Amino acid sequence: MKMWQVLCAVAIASPAMGDLVVNGGFEAGTGEDADGWNQLEIFGGSALAFTDRVSANGTTTVYEGNEFMYLGVFGAPDFGPVSEIQQQTAAGSLIGGETYDFSFAGVGVPGPGSVAFYEVLWFDGDGSSGGGVQGSATGLQVWNYTDSWSLFGMDGLVAPDSADSVLIQIRLVTGAFEGAEGWAGIDAVSMAQIPAPGALALLGIAGLGARRRRSN
Repeated sequence: MKMWQVLCAVAIASPAMGDLVVNGGFEAGTGEDADGWNQLEIFGGSALAFTDRVSANGTTTVYEGNEFMYLGVFGAPDFGPVSEIQQQTAAGSLIGGETYDFSFAGVGVPGPGSVAFYEVLWFDGDGSSGGGVQGSATGLQVWNYTDSWSLFGMDGLVAPDSADSVLIQIRLVTGAFEGAEGWAGIDAVSMAQIPAPGALALLGIAGLGARRRRSN
């Protein structure tokens, strides 16, 4: 295989080169805490919520790598708990007008009253467009997880010119009644520019090589 063909193959097969998410596989961290992520546990009364970085949960192992994020909620008549992870990417990590794909792997056991959501919000991190949320990339989406890992997300998300980053939120909630519960696992979170900047550069090099061959 010639060098320009190798470069094209790498470009096509490597969308993660343009990934905005830091530690999307939760591999980096200390104990139950994953680097780069806010892990929220909202509960009270007799209810419980857990948001932990783990390597396995019962019979469930990781989607890829060695770790995933466990979301667990156990409701009670006095409270409906929430388990959530969040990440706001760095200001300047996103380019307005460019297209992005959002995805993650999910698994779990939906118990009585439990519902899982995700949302990606366009964000102005450096304040050049007033700061804060600049709209929702996905809207609030329900993802229907099962006991087998599946991929969820949305493709073709075009960033507004006012955005320079994104805020990712994935949560699990359950009701305020006895027996309300559920758990979900999250892995391989990605917000990738399509095509990736590195892929464009490699394709440019490949095209240059092709032109040079034709001119010889």
